[in-house]
Amino acid sequence: MTFNIDNDRRNLVDDKQNFNIDFHDSKYNWLQARQYEESMRQVEVHVVHGNGSPVDLTGMNPVFEGWLPEGLYRIIDAKHSVMIDAKNGIFRFDFPAPAFQIAGSYKQAFFRLMKDGKSVTTLEFSLDVMADKVISGLVPSDYITPFEDLYFKLKDYIDKANGDFETAMAQWKKDVADLITELNADVSGINLTITEIKTQLSALEDKIKADGLLTQADLDKSLVDIMQKVDNSVEQVTGGLTYLSDDMMTDIDGGYTDLQKLKEFKNSIDTDTNLTRIAFATDTHHEIESNWRPHMTSGLRHVLNPMYVQDVVDAVIFNGDNINNGGGGDKAVANYLVQDFSTTVRSLVESDTPVLINKGNHDNNYKDATVYDDWRSLPSQVLTNAELAHYYGYDVKDDRIIRDGSSAYCYIDLPNNVRMYMLDSYDTPETLDKDGYLDFNARQNSIYSKKQLQWLADTLDASKTTVLFAHNPVEQVFGTGNASSEINHDVLHKLLNAFVSGGSGTINGATGITVKYTFAKAGTIAGVFTGHLHKSSMVVDHTINYVQTTCQAVYADNDHQEERANKFGTYQEDAFDVIEIDPVKKHVKLKRYGYGEDREYDY
Repeated sequence: MTFNIDNDRRNLVDDKQNFNIDFHDSKYNWLQARQYEESMRQVEVHVVHGNGSPVDLTGMNPVFEGWLPEGLYRIIDAKHSVMIDAKNGIFRFDFPAPAFQIAGSYKQAFFRLMKDGKSVTTLEFSLDVMADKVISGLVPSDYITPFEDLYFKLKDYIDKANGDFETAMAQWKKDVADLITELNADVSGINLTITEIKTQLSALEDKIKADGLLTQADLDKSLVDIMQKVDNSVEQVTGGLTYLSDDMMTDIDGGYTDLQKLKEFKNSIDTDTNLTRIAFATDTHHEIESNWRPHMTSGLRHVLNPMYVQDVVDAVIFNGDNINNGGGGDKAVANYLVQDFSTTVRSLVESDTPVLINKGNHDNNYKDATVYDDWRSLPSQVLTNAELAHYYGYDVKDDRIIRDGSSAYCYIDLPNNVRMYMLDSYDTPETLDKDGYLDFNARQNSIYSKKQLQWLADTLDASKTTVLFAHNPVEQVFGTGNASSEINHDVLHKLLNAFVSGGSGTINGATGITVKYTFAKAGTIAGVFTGHLHKSSMVVDHTINYVQTTCQAVYADNDHQEERANKFGTYQEDAFDVIEIDPVKKHVKLKRYGYGEDREYDY
């Protein structure tokens, strides 16, 4: 392969939603291999300037970076390059088995040349992996060589220690992995961390060699020192601001936009034990690349802000449309985005505060009828309810969260006798029509199943203060939507009205479903909180306060789109609320972080 780092170029991808590079051009280098090959598939790489003269690679470390077929895993391999003739710009790369773990075409593959913390990259090359149907091989995973090396070295030290430190080392390995995963750093930042850790590990090795025995006291002290080095590296690389980004395609742009403002906001949250507090964020719309507005790719960093206040609230909820994905794009991209979002949220959990992730009309990857002539989706094109249940943690047992099996809808009992519901306004049946397409389109249709509505009727408790969260507004309380696309919303609306009135009865829905209810007395609803409309507004209907909070996505505010977009890069590019509920005074205050204003009301 020959790469001209001055003149090589490609056009921006046409298919930006799916990031598909068209390699049907003779200018692209290519490599083809078969699954499970290891080390013997080699390429000789020549790097030249625009005039054809070789690039001096002295002191450089070639790193292979790749986004594997299906778009779920990545490789950063700084280990398997061999410098052949640095002065003349020639190195060899020996591809390891993890590079060929999945059959198909790489989404992206290139070399990064590292030196003194700086880097330059080659143009992408086409990398196809042919299937091996004869043998089975690796379980697919990320493969990042600095981490792999460190883990193997740790096992060596345990073996040499002549003692049982497996438990301590396993926990240490997890802590280090978690910290490094949180780094928003380039390869130089990662290498800095690795260097610091290896220095400490060398000291451990010297101790073992000196007397053949490592005491528990020695181990504990060394672990403290090593973890401090990791903390220092994180601080140096990120300024103390850490977040997870598995996104190789887009720079999520530095994490917190204004930590001081965020600290001030956190300090302003009322910590009175008589209040129940919920951090409420909605419509994050995480995207990896945008053909509309560059701001779209800032979505993931907005997860940081609600999670920053997790230790002073009683619950955190991300209320759906967590990803964008254009509507009906490549399922692999949707898969990647959903996992990226959920992994980010989970990696930031540092307290016992429950964190819920709801789903919206963008999360399942159904086709957008405003974009496609044929809006129908095949089952293979969407993320199923079961897949989202896995990614968003609905199938994870947590005794605090009461679900109906592995349903998205659930409730949590919070302090001060407050019951918090997360409703699934996209409880979409996965039945098929005669042509094999899904009957319902969750991009355009908000649906409550009879099963969910009966579960809600059975679990509503008039002795508690109730708050409910759903992505889509209930029926047409805000004057939007229509009955044809909001299926069984009429039943939910009537059920909530019945709850605050008390009594028993049967609700007959427009679609023919029935829901029975019995409420011994009138219940109390402190608020029904929704997103979807990308606006902030409130309305009272049948004594119930319905509250809209605008989107976290900076580019899509439907009240103040251009003004909000101009806040990009400041703390006001984000918008989320901390809801403070006073069940005694029957008062709710919504404290706004970012763009917008505080709101409050009595109920």
